[in-house]
Amino acid sequence: MNTGDSRYLRRDVSTTFTIGTPRISKVDIKNHTMTVYEDGQKQKTIPISAGQPAYSTWNGTMVVLDKAPMVNMTSESVGIADPYDKDVPWAVHLTTSGTYAHAAPWNEGRGYFGHTNMSHGCVGMSLADGKWFYNRATQGDITGSTRATVSPGNGFGDWNLPYPSWQKLSALR
Repeated sequence: MNTGDSRYLRRDVSTTFTIGTPRISKVDIKNHTMTVYEDGQKQKTIPISAGQPAYSTWNGTMVVLDKAPMVNMTSESVGIADPYDKDVPWAVHLTTSGTYAHAAPWNEGRGYFGHTNMSHGCVGMSLADGKWFYNRATQGDITGSTRATVSPGNGFGDWNLPYPSWQKLSALR
């Protein structure tokens, strides 16, 4: 089988696989909510706080890269002048440039969740909602930001390419 650029497979290959429950989380930055769907059914709408104007959250489809029950986040690691150094619980990693959806317990009681975007670009939520989301997170979709769409190569930003752009990248043009 010709795979392009004078490369060939010795034989045709096929396989089968099973996928898990389809989960899509849609963040509405203007309305400060994240709605989680499983099998197309709404499971929960979570009040969130996304990126403040100086550090807006990326737009576009983001696929979970990894997740950890606790991550240390620093302003230096993402090139932000506004200093911070926090241990962040229930961290769901969305881009290689440092976007996460995570619990932000330091903001509980401040009135940000559901009302005001005050993060450095991440999607923050209460401790309880962060753990609930962490336990279900497989794929996310962020919409409504004023920031550009996350680019290919920034995590799995390739999901934002329209199909004609994918066709242009093919070896089988």
